[in-house]
Amino acid sequence: MPVTSQDMFNYTARYGISNHTLQAVIHFKDKLDEAKLARAVRLSIDAEPVLGCFFVERENSPFWQRLFDPEKISWCRLEETKDREDSVMKFLLEPLNMDRDPQILALLLRHCQEDTLCIKLNHACCDGRSAREYLKLLAGLYTKLCRDPSFEPEPNVQGKRDQSAVLEAQGITELKSSSIPGEAEPTWAFPWQRSAEQESMQFSVTRIPSGNFRNISAYARAHEATINDIILTAYFRALFDMIEPELYAPMEIQFTVDLRRYLPEEENISISNLSGIESLRMPRIKCESFTSTLERVVLAMKRIKIHFPGIQSALACELMSGMNFREVLETVKKEWQTSLVSGNSSPMLTNLGVISPTPLFFGEAEAEDAYVVTPAFHAPAFMLGVSTYNEVLTLTAGYYEPATKKEDVDHFLNMVAGGLSSCCDL
Repeated sequence: MPVTSQDMFNYTARYGISNHTLQAVIHFKDKLDEAKLARAVRLSIDAEPVLGCFFVERENSPFWQRLFDPEKISWCRLEETKDREDSVMKFLLEPLNMDRDPQILALLLRHCQEDTLCIKLNHACCDGRSAREYLKLLAGLYTKLCRDPSFEPEPNVQGKRDQSAVLEAQGITELKSSSIPGEAEPTWAFPWQRSAEQESMQFSVTRIPSGNFRNISAYARAHEATINDIILTAYFRALFDMIEPELYAPMEIQFTVDLRRYLPEEENISISNLSGIESLRMPRIKCESFTSTLERVVLAMKRIKIHFPGIQSALACELMSGMNFREVLETVKKEWQTSLVSGNSSPMLTNLGVISPTPLFFGEAEAEDAYVVTPAFHAPAFMLGVSTYNEVLTLTAGYYEPATKKEDVDHFLNMVAGGLSSCCDL
């Protein structure tokens, strides 16, 4: 299968930028059938062929190569545990080996009569939206196997995977590099310090319960804002408090945009990377209320939405398709080196939204809880990941100690959660 330019970009993250892994945790009050689950994971690489491949680095045209013998791979292992949270964290910290492991790995944790399904997906072949869709795919395959053990899915070989479909839908047929403005220099970075010590990957997770989430939603509606606007407001305010940048100097947060919004609903899309990047710059104003900051964010976001958010980065990515793998790798390394030298890298937000508007069912077993964990980034890069399921909002961040301190990240997530929950009292 051909590699897209965004596949290449995400693949190069393996060279010292991030752990290039999207992960999901799904909790059930009941037991799953481990044999059927392993079979469902195995069938998912037939349903979405890119998941059954590995990335081949070839300078002129890298490609996705089908696994040689997928039947010999252990697609989902079962592990009994007495400490579910500790076992989940151990799984999150297990590295995904791009050269040896498939694009999808699963672990079923069993604690007494309850199961927790943990999943790893390689970010080189899929983005956060695809990770969300994969959970629905897997639930559907498992359910069909419960009804018919001989079930086999039709491979999605016609689904589009690159930005060309997005650009075509927008009527963009000619690519001109001159039409793409250059990126402005990052203005700050999440707190970090240079260190010669060996790095250790860490994850922090903070949950906001359903009662608070419903209040946040009501507050957003009352102020003609989206949940994403509220999250961006809390994100900016937490960073303002932690870093205390110069007053009235615009500070930047970058956020991901799902480019599938520009495609017709009937368009067939495969598991893929179809995300764009936008940035929002806001100055710190002394003693400003949450509501006042939100009003500024809403106004700025309305201006961004007028100009088709994410399209410019899709154009830039499509122009990269004319570069060979070595050129892309050198470009990414050069940009990363610039960040290391300057010490600045715009903090990022990826809000995956609602994982599923209705409960996920694996056969008769209902998923009581679920969240997605975004990749861990080396400093100075930093990403806040957000996902929602059953009206529980989850904040996650992956990072590397000692350059980024766990106490700083935990404090930051608590500040963001506190800012979001403060909406309940406004």
